[in-house]
Amino acid sequence: MIYINNENKLNNLKGMTNFYVITDFDRTLTTRNSEPSMGIIPQYIGGECLKKRTEIFEYYRPIELDYKISQDEKKQIMQEWAEKSFTLLSKYITEEIVSKSLENADIYLRDEVRDFFTIMKNKNIPVIVMSSGVGNIVKAFLEKEDCLFDNVEIVSNFFEFIDGKASMDFDNIMATLNKDYKRIPDNLRSKIEGKNALLFGDLIEDIRMANLENMPNTLTFGFLDENIEQNLERYKKSFDIVLTLGSDFSDVKNILNI
Repeated sequence: MIYINNENKLNNLKGMTNFYVITDFDRTLTTRNSEPSMGIIPQYIGGECLKKRTEIFEYYRPIELDYKISQDEKKQIMQEWAEKSFTLLSKYITEEIVSKSLENADIYLRDEVRDFFTIMKNKNIPVIVMSSGVGNIVKAFLEKEDCLFDNVEIVSNFFEFIDGKASMDFDNIMATLNKDYKRIPDNLRSKIEGKNALLFGDLIEDIRMANLENMPNTLTFGFLDENIEQNLERYKKSFDIVLTLGSDFSDVKNILNI
């Protein structure tokens, strides 16, 4: 089902070119059944790495989806989740493993994502993929899927490799509740200042990726694939357009008439 909650914003955006796209990655560009970017390497390595990652995920994921928890409490818990997950990955990740882990990984784009990205490229519209997952995986996957065009930038958590060893700024990890507009680097932000956004996410918190306070005509899309009955009204109050189970970017293209 598709719920359009703000026809005015949608009509105002049609035909405009002075906007940019900002989108979450996991379960937004990828399908609901895809392995998240954080799980690709544990899935590939298996053994103790997969066991520990599964335990961490199964504990924290229900909290991420629980909108009854206060934002302050949830923010702290999500940061804890991110730190535990990246600490685990840092023991295993290498540049070679990043590429090899994607060869048979259970990660898939939603239908028509590639076509949507191609349209944005042809229109010269900036696209920012913002992910609290593993930036190395996000980048490698988009390259593999022929979606990493010149107009696409990735803002995420990247491991760096020095003499084969992985390192990361663990004091500055981007997690679910601190993934916001301020995280966009200044040089990239200068390209989008003064532009409204076309925003895509699967969590209500994803709305923070755009500067809605200064650009209120930003059009927001929320993919709701889990706990639909429980969260539908929350999503309808938060997003301009809500797309529930089975929706993909062919629906987005139809809504935008592109």
